[in-house]
Amino acid sequence: MTPLGGLDPSWFRTHLASELLPLWLERAPTPSGLFRCRFDSRWKPLGDDSGTLVSQSRLIYNFCRGHELTGEPRYLEAVESGASFLADRFRDRERGGWFWSVKPDGSVIDDKKDSYGHAFAIFGLAHAAATTGREDFAAAAEEVWEVIRTRFADGRGGIWRRTSRDFVPREDHRTQNPIMHLFEAMLALGDVPGREGAHADALDVARFVLGRLVRPGDGSLPELYDEEWRELPADRRGWINIGHQFEWAYLLSAAAERGLGDELLEPAGRLLSAGLRLGLDTDEGGTFCRAAPDGSLLSRRKGWWEQCEMIRALLHFAALRDRQDLLEPAAEAVRFVRERFLDEEVGGWFAKVGPDCAPDAQDKGGPFKVDYHNVGMCAEAIRLLTPED
Repeated sequence: MTPLGGLDPSWFRTHLASELLPLWLERAPTPSGLFRCRFDSRWKPLGDDSGTLVSQSRLIYNFCRGHELTGEPRYLEAVESGASFLADRFRDRERGGWFWSVKPDGSVIDDKKDSYGHAFAIFGLAHAAATTGREDFAAAAEEVWEVIRTRFADGRGGIWRRTSRDFVPREDHRTQNPIMHLFEAMLALGDVPGREGAHADALDVARFVLGRLVRPGDGSLPELYDEEWRELPADRRGWINIGHQFEWAYLLSAAAERGLGDELLEPAGRLLSAGLRLGLDTDEGGTFCRAAPDGSLLSRRKGWWEQCEMIRALLHFAALRDRQDLLEPAAEAVRFVRERFLDEEVGGWFAKVGPDCAPDAQDKGGPFKVDYHNVGMCAEAIRLLTPED
């Protein structure tokens, strides 16, 4: 592992263990096991205590990391109760699969089936199984994978994003996003002792993306596709998600680190290069969010999660792939985040900064913003930056 210059793990460790995760541990858990996810700009709860398949699963992951880092029993209790609720109360026992959103008593708010949410259910349950050693969580994760494999398959090698409760598709285009998170989830499931076979399934997912979706010319990955998995042009809402270039680069390299094949490293490096080429702001720091199919920026907005994915990827490639040229942009990105995204008054992260890099007053939590990206960034930084004994 290559030393990472002057980057210090102490900030990542302190931020995660003492600043970020305690905010969620104090506010998210409920007696039922369903996690609250909606909080306003000052961490006041918004609306009822309903949650989604994504928010529940991401918070399980967060609390797994909290227990791993601190050993505090409250994190483990949250993992146990949250994963039990997910496995039981989100489940559609009549028609299969898992519902999108429910209330604390398990009553259904939105009964659609969503492959993005199902991928995160695998992810959360796999991490819960690894943290607790509970076989039932691992078995539930495998059940979710079986649903994705059999009920969301589109017959063309990919998966549908959204369907009705009865798995009737509800869209006229395809997106790579749930496939990316399915790859991430199957890596996590394969890390659970006794479930190593899931890594082979993860590799199949990656091969579809690398063989069908990544552009052979510049190595970038578009976001939207037609029913035959052909890239949508700009006049049909086609675009490139810059953060996903970094996310895929990291996940592919992490898969290679697990032994899934060094052939993943070349496309991983090209995706990383695409993210830097399309998004890196060499003037102010950080990365932009969206590009048109031709590579031109669609907006100068910068979102919280894209910064996390860029930092994680840069640190990972600098440490494990001997990319010393990435140390300076990584350090600049960390500086940018600490100066622009952290709410020093009440804690947490702003969701975005505008073209002038001034933070907006925004909700601290929501169905998708529960800081899983932030936790993943910090956890990887701690792993890479902490000296080995």
